[in-house]
Amino acid sequence: MMSKQQWLVCFDTDRIKQYLFVTNRLKEIRGGSALLENLDRKRKKELQDRYEKNLVYSAGGGAAVLVSTEQEAKDLIAQIEREFQAETITASITGVFLPTNGPGREFGERMAEAGQRLRRVKAAKAELTTLPIEPYLCLCDSCGQQLAATRANDRSGDWLCCSCDKKRKPGGDKRQGYFDEFLEWIGSVEWNRTEIADDLDGIGVVARPPNYVGFIALDGNHIGSLLDKPQTIERYGQFSTGLYNLTKEQVFTALQDHGSPRDGIAPFEIVLIGGDDVLLITAADIAIEVALTIAEGFERKSLSKVVDPAGLTDVKNLTMAGGIVLAHADFPIPAMHQLAEALQKSAKKHCASEGYETGAIDFLIVSGSDTDLETMRKTIPHRRPYTLEKLGCLLSHIRQLKRVDFPMSQLQTMYQALFESEVNAQLASIATLGRLGQREDKELYNRLKTFFSDFGVKFDGQLPPWDADTKERDGRKVSALTDLVELYPFIQVKGGA
Repeated sequence: MMSKQQWLVCFDTDRIKQYLFVTNRLKEIRGGSALLENLDRKRKKELQDRYEKNLVYSAGGGAAVLVSTEQEAKDLIAQIEREFQAETITASITGVFLPTNGPGREFGERMAEAGQRLRRVKAAKAELTTLPIEPYLCLCDSCGQQLAATRANDRSGDWLCCSCDKKRKPGGDKRQGYFDEFLEWIGSVEWNRTEIADDLDGIGVVARPPNYVGFIALDGNHIGSLLDKPQTIERYGQFSTGLYNLTKEQVFTALQDHGSPRDGIAPFEIVLIGGDDVLLITAADIAIEVALTIAEGFERKSLSKVVDPAGLTDVKNLTMAGGIVLAHADFPIPAMHQLAEALQKSAKKHCASEGYETGAIDFLIVSGSDTDLETMRKTIPHRRPYTLEKLGCLLSHIRQLKRVDFPMSQLQTMYQALFESEVNAQLASIATLGRLGQREDKELYNRLKTFFSDFGVKFDGQLPPWDADTKERDGRKVSALTDLVELYPFIQVKGGA
C-alpha cells in the first residue's frame, strides 16, 4: 500500500500493425518498424533519466511511470503523444493516468484499471479522416491513402505522403532498428558483413524453394489476464520487462539457429517485437522452424524469466499462439499479414481448448490470390492447427521421409485422393502401404505406417489416412497427410541432403 499520493501514467501505441502495413513496400515497413523501435528506446531513456526508480517499465511500445501530481501526469501524456505523432505523422500513442492510493487496492489492480482505461480511450479515438481528393491532388504512390507531399529522394521517383517519406528514409539504412539490435546481440564478424534484403524478392532469391517467403505472427496466450497479478511496482516491472526481454531473446535465438546468412544476405526481416507480440518475414524454408523455436523457447523459459521473478505463484508457464503464411514473394505483404493474423486466432482457439497449457501454430500455403482464410481452406482436409509438440513431430516425419528418399509421386497420389472422397483416400493409402510392404527393405513402409500411427490412425479396423483422434470439423474428416505433403517442399533436412 502506498502512503504518499502519486499518479500512475500508462502509455500504449495505437494500431501499430495498421501503421506498418499500410504499404506493400518492405523498405517502408522496415522504416516504420525502425521509427517505432527508435522512439521506444528514446522514450525509455528519457523516462529513466527523469524518473529513475519511479519508472515501472518501458518496453514493447508501452510504458508506465509514477509522477507526483495530476498536472505532471497530464503534461507528460501531452508531451509523449505530441512527440510520437510528430515523428511518425500517421501513428499515435495513447496515455492515461489515475491516482495510486485507495483503500484495499494493490498495485496490480491499479495497473489493470489503467489497462481498462487505455482500451476505452483507444477505442474512442476517432479514425483519421480521409480527405476528399480533388482531381488536381495526388495520392501517395506507396500507401495510396494520404496526399502526396514530397518526391522520394531515391531512384524511384515516387510521390510520397509525409508518413511514407518518414518511413522510407530509415528503411534504406541497413543498420537500423531490430536488425541493429540483433547484430549487437549475436556479436559475430560474419553477421556484421551481412546485408538485409531491399525487398521480398531479395529474401525469396535465397529461399528454398526459390521465391517463396514466410510471414510469421506470434502472440502470447492469455497475457492480459495476468496484468493484475503482480502486486508491487517492482514485481510489475519485472513482469513487463521480463516478458519483452524473453520474447526478444527467443526471436534472436531462433534467427541465429535457423537464419544463417545466405550469399551475404540475411534470409529474414524483423518487423515487430512487442511485449509478447512478434511479426517476422523469412525465407519460406525456415519459417516453420523459426516460429516453432520461438514458441517453444518462450514456453520453456517463461517460468524462470517471467513468472517466478514476478511472483506469480499460481501460474505454471506462459504459451504462444502463431500463424504462418508461406507464399510467393510477389504476394502482397498486407495480405500476408491479414492471413497470418487469422491463422493466429485459429491457433489461439486451439490453445484455449487445451487450457492454455501449451502453445499452438496454424499455417497456410498460398497458391492463389484469395485472401479469405475460411474460403481458402473450406475444401482442404487439413489437421491444423497443431500443438507445438505435434508440429515438431510432423516436421520430424518430413525430415525422416526425405532422408530415406520417399517417392514424392506416392505422396502426391495419396494427397490427390484426399480431395476426391473418403473412400478413395483410404484406397490410395492402403495401396501405397501394400506396395511398400511387399518390398524386401521395409524402411519406407515402416516410416509411412509410423507417421499414420503418430497422427491418429489406429490400424485396428480403422483405415488410413483419416485421424480417429480428432473430431470431425464442420462435417469433414481430417488428415495430417494433407499438411505433410503441403509442407514437404519447405522443410529442409538438417545437415544437408
